[in-house]
Amino acid sequence: MNLTLLGAIWGSAFICIELALVDFSPLAIAAWRIAIGTATLGLVVLTRREAWPRGWPIVGLVVLAGLLYNAIPFTLISWGQQYISSGMAAILLSCGPFIALALSHVMTRDDRFTVNRLIGTSLGFAGVVVLIGVEALGGATESVAGQLAMVAAVTCYVVSSLVIRRITGASPIMISFVVLATSCVYMVPLLFAAGEPFPPIEQSTSVVALLFLGLVPTALAYTLRVRIVQEVGANFLAQVSYLIPAFGLLWSWLFLGHVPGYTTWIALLLIFAGLGVNRFGGFGQSRF
Repeated sequence: MNLTLLGAIWGSAFICIELALVDFSPLAIAAWRIAIGTATLGLVVLTRREAWPRGWPIVGLVVLAGLLYNAIPFTLISWGQQYISSGMAAILLSCGPFIALALSHVMTRDDRFTVNRLIGTSLGFAGVVVLIGVEALGGATESVAGQLAMVAAVTCYVVSSLVIRRITGASPIMISFVVLATSCVYMVPLLFAAGEPFPPIEQSTSVVALLFLGLVPTALAYTLRVRIVQEVGANFLAQVSYLIPAFGLLWSWLFLGHVPGYTTWIALLLIFAGLGVNRFGGFGQSRF
């Protein structure tokens, strides 16, 4: 139940960003999302009286994680959604497991490609090519730039997960808070330096969407993430990746009227097939 709820919440982030872009810049969306999430999660941490992580090496990891896990990808996602639909953004962000597999093959010795992993990764990559390649051939360079921004954001998430695993000495929820708070230190001053932190508001829905984005897909999702990891383990990330694009397309269809085209469905099927092979493939376990 928690896993499905998390997929639905993360899938809703994309339509919130699309609505918020009516009045807020990508930088403002990322900064205020982080600030609202930090304040909310901070209240949870204070209520629970969690212990702070200690040691300069841990501080260095937190500083790096704040940059890669929130500041850069949140900005890239908001910027990229100026040029692509929320449904397409959700599909592209489901490619994290494939990037993780590729990086693990290169950077580790105990998590190498197997035959079924290679097949699954190839299917997922084919799905991305279907999404990006069709519009690239049509000359829609702005849309392609938005899609590539999503892929870059996913890569930041994957690399940051390698950093976060090394942060110890505190509870998962405290680690989530300090990483988010570090991102806030980066983003809020940058927003004020860039000007117009409080833009003129034309539609109240943009403000509601931004508040929802900070409270639910950021603060609440962090809390749910911690609970799921504690209950069923860190492998939840691969499972929730099945749900995010499906919910992203569903919310975009229901609330924004974006009817998916045939290439979107083909891409979604390829990505799901790749995830399924990686997760459940029982054949070809030989390693490369």
